[in-house]
Amino acid sequence: MDDNNAPKGQRPRLTCTECYRRKIKCDKNVPCSTCIKRLAPPSTGSLFAFTDACCSANARGYASFCTREDAAATPSAPPAYQARSDSTTSSDLVRALLDRVSQLEAKLQEQHDSSSSDTPRSCPAVDNSPTTLNQHETSTLSLPPDNTAAPPPTETGDVATVLEFLAWGRKKDADYGTSPEHHSGPRRLSARRHDEAITSNILSESSRDVQLDVLEALLPNKTHIVQLVEFHNTSILWYHSSYSSTIFNNDLQVFLAEYEGNVRNDYLNLQWLGLLFAVITGSITCAPPSVCESWGFSLAERIVLSQKWYEATVTCLNIAQYIEIHTIYSVQAIATLTIAAHSLGKSSSQSILLAAAGRIAQSLGLHRLGPEDAVATTPKEQLREREAGRRVFNQLCTQDWFQIPFSESYALNPRFCQTAKLMNCNDDDMVLRPLSTPTQASYCNYRYDIAALMPQLLDAMAGCNTLFTKYEQVLQYDEKMRQLATACMPTFLSTNAPVATDWPIYVGWARRSLTICASHKIIMIHRNFLGLSFTNSAFSFTRRTCLAASKTILKEALSEQDGQGPILWIEQAFAVAAGIILSLDTFHRSTGEKEFEEHTRLVADTISYLKQFDNSKIASRGVELLSALQEELREGGNVEVRKRPRAAEHSDATSSPKRTRLFNVDKFITNVSQNLQVTTPATTPTSEVPESVADLSWNSFANFLPPQTGFGGQNVFDELLSFQF
Repeated sequence: MDDNNAPKGQRPRLTCTECYRRKIKCDKNVPCSTCIKRLAPPSTGSLFAFTDACCSANARGYASFCTREDAAATPSAPPAYQARSDSTTSSDLVRALLDRVSQLEAKLQEQHDSSSSDTPRSCPAVDNSPTTLNQHETSTLSLPPDNTAAPPPTETGDVATVLEFLAWGRKKDADYGTSPEHHSGPRRLSARRHDEAITSNILSESSRDVQLDVLEALLPNKTHIVQLVEFHNTSILWYHSSYSSTIFNNDLQVFLAEYEGNVRNDYLNLQWLGLLFAVITGSITCAPPSVCESWGFSLAERIVLSQKWYEATVTCLNIAQYIEIHTIYSVQAIATLTIAAHSLGKSSSQSILLAAAGRIAQSLGLHRLGPEDAVATTPKEQLREREAGRRVFNQLCTQDWFQIPFSESYALNPRFCQTAKLMNCNDDDMVLRPLSTPTQASYCNYRYDIAALMPQLLDAMAGCNTLFTKYEQVLQYDEKMRQLATACMPTFLSTNAPVATDWPIYVGWARRSLTICASHKIIMIHRNFLGLSFTNSAFSFTRRTCLAASKTILKEALSEQDGQGPILWIEQAFAVAAGIILSLDTFHRSTGEKEFEEHTRLVADTISYLKQFDNSKIASRGVELLSALQEELREGGNVEVRKRPRAAEHSDATSSPKRTRLFNVDKFITNVSQNLQVTTPATTPTSEVPESVADLSWNSFANFLPPQTGFGGQNVFDELLSFQF
């Protein structure tokens, strides 16, 4: 029998005050299920969401709902009630509430585990690549993915960390998509805070006005903006997928209609404007000359605008305080800039921007975007927003892991990247399609699998202490990449498959890019043993493999290409890499060998090919570097050791010291560095005696190239698979 009507002074009332006042049923727990249902949303699955509800209830007098007159005298009371006495402090109540929340969330997690579907298995060749398990999602709140790397949401100690971060002005374990600034587009929500920071300093205010004047002068007219954006969406976006074309087009209409393209509007989100400049920078840089001329841009104007628009992107982000105010638009702008940065000679600054974008992405929670459980029932707008977050983080990871050769490290650890694989769908309908059907995400999805091999190889080699065991790892990952390229490559990327009439126009461009990038990734895997492979027969497999890959790169680069397709920087960068490898190989051959003449001719053809790109810093630097190597080769033609006869039965290994080309490596690198106006790479002290090319490090030449991007394919390995170690 309920004791709610017992006279005062008798045994204490066990029902909470609110249930007693409303005269409704109470289960006598703290808090009772009735209050939980009334105060917490039905979809609540987060500790912090429930804590907020409890705090708001406490502000309305919630503590009095569960008053007990004599807890110690009631042994049959619930545990949370027994722990509370008349002298109970507010911290005890909070602890009791958190314990109850833990019970509820554990029960909710059990229900989720029993109903969740199995995670799709990845390709056997990339089982070790970063994967995630299914994640329970709702329309308003999201649970952390069921992954051991995620911190337990019910840890009371973690609450203290969250509160401490709030005191610093930061958020811990942010849920992407729950804040309005993630989808505000060109609208700026926090105008007052930004204006106060600017107007507090007269110098900053004056600088901002000047910068806005320049941005206003650089922004093209509406017709050109639409043309540039359309070209990027249809011809370039497939390569990086750093933003959603549908979302961006909608935001662009707002900017052109409501804001009338005015960069001085007080409520314009300058981080979004930075994304706009990044998009048109990629278009003006990558568009072929015929397309630029159809837009009305001359070659001279194109060279100027590509540089200025890149700088305008960075200026917009700086004015908008992107380092302090984190939004998805700054991350997308930086990731989009990558398509043009290397051609414009901005590789060093771009590497710093990408590192900053990675940190901003983590603060937004992009690294914890698990897979969608209810794709069919989730609104397309919400699905598109979350997928855009996955795609840009996919690009950041790919860029970071392909830069490993330049720093021997990586910033985004795959172990703690729980972002799910991209959905194979297009932005307009968000309908899942089979992997054999090309979409805006399929190319980047496949490239991500290749990129995931690079940090694994670095970690595997770091645990080895001898060249033999390190080389074993190289051969192992060489085989993994070949398996990935043959067993897991999407059908539409295979040159052996016919092109369907309903496929997008970029399928042919993707196949060309795939061929070039595939060969370069093999070179990347073998890079640490490339120098040794010219003199040590134990690593001859690396020499043959890299030579075959280099020839494949140049064969594709020098072939006739579509005049309407984009000009991607990787074609020039990897052609330079191939030319360097062939040049180094000629230093270790006699003039009588057929490979000597063949490789010399290919390098000369590469130089002629690179001279076609007037707007590419990579191409111009490559011309100077390869020309310098060719000059060294010609000057050494009178070296006596090259004229010595060589017995036919002598092997490459035994005769290589007699045929080794000699020149001063330090002097060569210093001279080329000065000519290219880049920082001289660090080299080890050497004696005055000329150093052998056999000891020349591939990394010394790689320092002249931008951080690499690319992935593997099937047709490239026709030659490579024939080699056996």
